[in-house]
Amino acid sequence: MNLKTNLLFISLLLLSVVAQCAFGNFPFAFFAFPLDLLLALIWIGGMGYAYKEKRSSVAVRIWLSPQCTYWTLGWFLGGCLVIGLFPQLSVQDAVRKSGVLSTLGCYHFTSSWIFVTGLFGLLTHLGMITLRRFFLPGRSQWRFVLNHAGLWLALFAGFIGSAEEQTLRIPVFRTSSNNEAFTEEGNKVYLEKSLQLTDFVVEHYPNGSPRHFFAEISVDGKPVHLEVNHPYATSWSEDYYLTSYDVKSPEPQYCVVQIVREPLKYLMWLGIVMMLCGGCLLFLAGPDREKTSFPEKSC
Repeated sequence: MNLKTNLLFISLLLLSVVAQCAFGNFPFAFFAFPLDLLLALIWIGGMGYAYKEKRSSVAVRIWLSPQCTYWTLGWFLGGCLVIGLFPQLSVQDAVRKSGVLSTLGCYHFTSSWIFVTGLFGLLTHLGMITLRRFFLPGRSQWRFVLNHAGLWLALFAGFIGSAEEQTLRIPVFRTSSNNEAFTEEGNKVYLEKSLQLTDFVVEHYPNGSPRHFFAEISVDGKPVHLEVNHPYATSWSEDYYLTSYDVKSPEPQYCVVQIVREPLKYLMWLGIVMMLCGGCLLFLAGPDREKTSFPEKSC
């Protein structure tokens, strides 16, 4: 079994490297809604069917094996090391890089085929062992399920939600309204709402450097107050951030607003809450203790 598991993951690693070199980074945009939802349902249903109906098959035993745990965790931790060791650039800046590291996607590693394949393997393994524990009796069943299912849900929402996530930047002018925003790749996007700057205040330190700034903008006639690190939620999936402003004028004539769209962020939060609940249950109940019986002493 160990040999088959090693061969499987070595093959996946080589295939992901080949795909990265041949096609570039993983095309998350292609798997946008509703394709991402359809694939997610097929994936989850496939894991459930495989465990219930094909539990004794070689493939299922591989995904439930301890060797699979070593591979998936090692792959994920290795990816995290790459993200920490190499500067993570925007898509357009990463494309301008050259060399082997750039070809392997090290400068935008979370969207590389190598990282995505490893994350897919980790989620599949995590889902399978969660299903196995769910169908086994035991007092610690719900603690285990909440911890592992919560982790799976948080990673899953981040993985699948990447196809729907979008970051836009829009200059908001004082003299006129604007609905023309730009993606990280520099593509132009027209918003349904128009934004206009109505007021801007900058607070300075004694040495003259800016200490704090906030803006009053109009979103289709609705007043909105924006501050640094205090986003404004226009909907459950869209937040506005104030990022910069016109530093050349004593009275700024424009500011830059970043629009972040994350449709699955609450699903990710649900996963985090589940992990917290599982951790609390584990702390309160303590580990399982085997019942031991002691023979009575005869006088």
